[in-house]
Amino acid sequence: MVEIETIMKTTLVIHPKDATTDFLNLIYRGRGWKVIAEEISPEKLLNEISIHERIVMLGHGAECGLIGWNYFVINSSFVEVLKNKECVYIWCHADKFVQTHKLKGFYTGMIISERSEAVLYQVDATDKEIEQSNSMFASGVKNFIFKPNMTLELKSSYKNKWNAVVKFNQNKIYSNFL
Repeated sequence: MVEIETIMKTTLVIHPKDATTDFLNLIYRGRGWKVIAEEISPEKLLNEISIHERIVMLGHGAECGLIGWNYFVINSSFVEVLKNKECVYIWCHADKFVQTHKLKGFYTGMIISERSEAVLYQVDATDKEIEQSNSMFASGVKNFIFKPNMTLELKSSYKNKWNAVVKFNQNKIYSNFL
């Protein structure tokens, strides 16, 4: 059942097309939210963000922002408009971006979603375990997105003591609703 508040609020998803993050599509598929997956000018993106109440940003990134189309799609130039929105920041090191710019919302730190990241962070995991973690994470976010206790509920459902990737990622899920 969809909450009335969810229906009334406009939501924009920024998810630059990338096969390695396709599993995140589950979060917004079928919700009727506006999705930006193809390249868009910074001016048009800024306008889209300004007219929506909720912003969901998904994909690869770094502490400087969300990466897409070979540049930082979301960077410090978007901070002022993001400060007044309900936001979800899901990319590697989004925590540093959120904390540096004193933003609010749900966000992730360095989360493992592919083999190269598991190797880099010395997490011994099979491709199947990485896939399982990705599926569990996306499903949990889909189920709890924009709920008052999103972080706690996601952490409660996103558990598997035998999956090293899930155990690593569990400690990289945050929220800061100032």
